[in-house]
Amino acid sequence: MRLGAELPDAARMQLDLTRDTDSISALDDEEQRSVSRTVTHIHWLLLFLVLAYLLLGGSHGDAEASAAISSGLFFYGALIVGFRYAKVARHETRLKIATETVGMVAFITWALHYTGGLNSPLASTYLLPVVTSALALGRIITVAELGLVALCQILVGAGSPGTLLTLPFLGEFVAQLAPIALVAYVTMRFSAGIRYGLTRARHLSQTDELTGLFNRRGFVMVAERHFDRGARAGRPAGLLMIDSDNLKSINDTYGHEAGNLLLKQLAETMVAQLRGTDVAARYGGDEFVVLLRNTP
Repeated sequence: MRLGAELPDAARMQLDLTRDTDSISALDDEEQRSVSRTVTHIHWLLLFLVLAYLLLGGSHGDAEASAAISSGLFFYGALIVGFRYAKVARHETRLKIATETVGMVAFITWALHYTGGLNSPLASTYLLPVVTSALALGRIITVAELGLVALCQILVGAGSPGTLLTLPFLGEFVAQLAPIALVAYVTMRFSAGIRYGLTRARHLSQTDELTGLFNRRGFVMVAERHFDRGARAGRPAGLLMIDSDNLKSINDTYGHEAGNLLLKQLAETMVAQLRGTDVAARYGGDEFVVLLRNTP
């Protein structure tokens, strides 16, 4: 559901201007840090589970399996360090996290190959990359992630091509995949509900209820971000301050409701004359401000 669907045209246009395509689902800095911490914790949890399995003798003294799992731990640890601490990518983008989840799936598949396939105690760790996708990457990528997990389960579970269509293998495959799909669905619904609530609350805190434009707080946040980027790119910007003269006399003569209608009409007229890239706000009681992007 689009947040702007419930809002007036002016408010919907203002909301669209705040979308940041460089971050995950237009998250702000604090939410990006929260997502980053969660993904990092999931990485380390997976690494710890496999390492604990190896140290507690899960390979049953099989030197070849132990060596293979150890090499997998090394390369997966290098992936964590590279993506989480060496700053291979500066921002928490969908591509970055999707690449990490593919790395998770590859590492888990490698570990299962040497620890009993679908019967391995580590088979449930496929939940971790799927949960990561459901939390941070959205429905389409999560479904693709589930497909990748299903393919990997077939690869590690089928002893030969002839076993793929046997009832025992199909039953085991469905029993392994169904809980993962259910957890992915529940996590996506839970994450979408929280994100919608946070986005709605943030929007209301930055929007003037009467006109649907930004309030002072929302405008300052947008203007600071724009001026920072403009300073780096050498792009100019213009600023208009607009005062509604004699509004008090309108309120005194016709009542506050008439004054409110006048302010709403002023806001709609102003937005109708602006470009799609400009940003208008109600700065005070009868004062408006407009940011004109790329304007000397």
